[in-house]
Amino acid sequence: MKSSLAASLASLLLAGNALAADAFRIESEAQFVGDYGDRIERMAPGVYQIVKGPLAGKTISLGETGLAYDLAALRAHIPQSRRERAQAKAQIRRLETEQARFAQLRARTGPTKASRSDAFPCQYQPLDGAPIYYYGSATVTATTELYMLRSDGLFNPYYARASASARGTVYTPFGVPADVSLLAYAVAHERQLGQIITRQQQGVQSASVATGYVYSGPAFFHDLFASASVHGRGNCYGYVSISDSMTPGFRDRPPILFAAAFR
Repeated sequence: MKSSLAASLASLLLAGNALAADAFRIESEAQFVGDYGDRIERMAPGVYQIVKGPLAGKTISLGETGLAYDLAALRAHIPQSRRERAQAKAQIRRLETEQARFAQLRARTGPTKASRSDAFPCQYQPLDGAPIYYYGSATVTATTELYMLRSDGLFNPYYARASASARGTVYTPFGVPADVSLLAYAVAHERQLGQIITRQQQGVQSASVATGYVYSGPAFFHDLFASASVHGRGNCYGYVSISDSMTPGFRDRPPILFAAAFR
C-alpha cells in the first residue's frame, strides 16, 4: 500500500514540474500559505488574493469558508444575459449542494483523524474495521490577460483573452473501493458579447477540464472573467477555487503602466 501511494505521489510531483507558470497546486491551506505567503493577502477566512508578482489579482478560495465566500459573490452578481443567468444558477446550485455536504459530513463524523487542513480529506469506513483516511489535491488556473505583442515589445491593450482549467487527484489507498471522488469545473466568460465556455467532469481518482480561450477585441475596454474549481465527492469532501477578472475600470490605467503591467 505504501509503495503504491508513494508511486502516485512521485508521478504527481513529476507532473507538477510541468505545470503552467500560472497554475496553483494545492494540497492544504497550510501548504498554500507556505508556498505563496510572500505574495498573498488574506481577504477572509479561507480566501486569499495574490498581491505581488505577475499573478497579482487572482483570488484563491479554500474549504468551507472559501466556498461560502464564492457563493455569496455569485449571489450578489447580476447576470447580463439569459445564458449567463443559466450558468450562474447552475453554479449556485452546485455550491449550495457542496455546502450541504460539508454540514452533513460534519454532523455525521465529527472530528476525524484526517487533517482538516487538507484540501480534500477523505474517509472510508469498512464494514468490519477501522476508518481509512486519505486525501487529494487540486491544480487550478484562471487567467485574464492581454496577449498580442506590438512591435515595441509591449502588449496591445485592445486585445485580451480569458481561460481556466481545473484538475483534481485523489490518492486512494489499496483496499478502498472505487468511488466518484472529484468534480472539476471551469468557466471562461467574455461579458460584453456574452461568450461563455463552461466545462465540468467527475472522476474516480482524478478529474480534469479546460475551457480554452474566449477573446475580447478589438475593444477600448475588456470585461473578462475566468474561474476554476475542484469539489470533493463520495468519500471525499473539500473545495478549492481560483478566479481572475479584467473589468472596464482596469482599462482606465495610464496606457504605459497598463501595458507594462503585462510584460
